[in-house]
Amino acid sequence: MLKTILDYNIFEKFTLNQPKPVPFGSEMENKAWLTLWEYFKSGSDICITNYKNQNSIFLTNLTTGRKGTTCQFNENCIKQHKFTFPKKQDVRSVFFIDVANDSEKNKYQMNNGYVFGFKDDYMQIWKDLALLEQPEVLPVRKNAKIKFHSWDQLSNYVLPFTDLIIVDNYMFDETIWEHNLIRIIEEFSYKTPIKFNLMLLSFSHSDSLFKIKDIHIKITKLLIDRKIQCDLSIALADQWIKEHDRGIFSNYLRVKSGDSFNFFDKNGKYITKGTDIDFHTLSKSDKINASDAALINIRDIIEKINNSLQKEKRFIENSKNRLLTIYHKVL
Repeated sequence: MLKTILDYNIFEKFTLNQPKPVPFGSEMENKAWLTLWEYFKSGSDICITNYKNQNSIFLTNLTTGRKGTTCQFNENCIKQHKFTFPKKQDVRSVFFIDVANDSEKNKYQMNNGYVFGFKDDYMQIWKDLALLEQPEVLPVRKNAKIKFHSWDQLSNYVLPFTDLIIVDNYMFDETIWEHNLIRIIEEFSYKTPIKFNLMLLSFSHSDSLFKIKDIHIKITKLLIDRKIQCDLSIALADQWIKEHDRGIFSNYLRVKSGDSFNFFDKNGKYITKGTDIDFHTLSKSDKINASDAALINIRDIIEKINNSLQKEKRFIENSKNRLLTIYHKVL
């Protein structure tokens, strides 16, 4: 579940700006407003700040019938130091806050890997978070009219983040990883201002076990060459515990592929025989439930590798990826 810190001033502006119904109002603006209301109402746990006992029928509706989500009023929801939130801040926090000036906005955005919406742009931020203006499924096929044809297109989907996990049993094909694995990491890195935690989970058969230290050194060098700042961890599962699905996970997004993420060669031409790439926004409860289940399984795989006799050959950990610890307490 995402956690939303919502300034009452923004909530009030949101309710006052409810668009006129179709046909007098635009379909897109109605969709944006209604989906954000649904998110506030039942798609997120909410902490409302700057509330001064105002009366509002919208607020009454917001706080009742929430279908398993919580709504609290707390002036101390935001506890940062010099615009920087501590690591204990929920990794899936979304902030709709009302700040004084552009300088303060910039400080929040440049010091954290979280989504921030302000009074003048909160609706566009919501459209980006909810992927309202992007297709959620794209074919990766030569003959498609609208298709996924370059890793550059990730920029349409990626938001700031603190932690990233990539799972693909074929990611360590050194002949093409610069044009796929490294490009994926690079495109994600463009969207976050901070040093992030990166976990790569792949597969290696015991009879042909990759030299994990060599992989770590080579990938680290490529990341440094591209000025990508992250703490890299690598895990290699065996055939008994490997994850079948391919996936990319960040704070607000899950990306799925029907094939390995090895889509392109050095010339940008397709090397996959054809698949689809799916983008799941975690602002939707069904998507986040499926993502959580996958992350729980990934976490269990990492723990098994970490406790195995081949740990030194299969696991290098430089940081604790927080996406793997979100739901530890409930299992």
